[in-house]
Amino acid sequence: MRQYIEIGADGINFISETQSLFDDEPVPTTTDTIEFDELPVENIRINNITRLEAVEGENGPESVRLEFETAERLNDNNVDENVAEGDFFERLEAETGIGFDQRKNEFVFDESKSDKKNFVGFIEFLFDEGYITEDDLPYSTPRSRKSYLINTEPKNQEGGEMQRVGKPKEGIYVPTYYGQEQKQNYMKLLVNDFVKGHHIN
Repeated sequence: MRQYIEIGADGINFISETQSLFDDEPVPTTTDTIEFDELPVENIRINNITRLEAVEGENGPESVRLEFETAERLNDNNVDENVAEGDFFERLEAETGIGFDQRKNEFVFDESKSDKKNFVGFIEFLFDEGYITEDDLPYSTPRSRKSYLINTEPKNQEGGEMQRVGKPKEGIYVPTYYGQEQKQNYMKLLVNDFVKGHHIN
């Protein structure tokens, strides 16, 4: 996974690249931003800058990119904290019991819970972690023409009632009648759309 800093007109952005779940293309995710009026910043330590390059825009160079191995932020108690967020899948499993098999590229449900509870718990985790907010709703999958996957009322796109409704949060509704494999495929879509900043309109 590549990590780098981009210094541009809007400030300093810390960026991590991760691999998309659906192809081999890297997906850049901004993990931290420091605006110029916050400088100087004394609690960030960058280790081993490995590459320096200019990023070209339409009118020439628009930012400078510094690739590095690790970066750490010191909190008020001088405890090192990684600037990048912790691994999503590790936190997901710790909080919900839902794993992700990187080799098979598929989610592994907590066998002590029903498919419905795993699916609803996964969406609850996305809300709790701030990946999805009510501003993102209603949400439908790219191929859906009739139903919403997540909505603020138990209704589909045509105004009909959702089937077998689950409530990951108060005022948030998801249909849960899908089979296990379909639920897991929708979870991949949600990760690709929201966690990796690769939203499909």
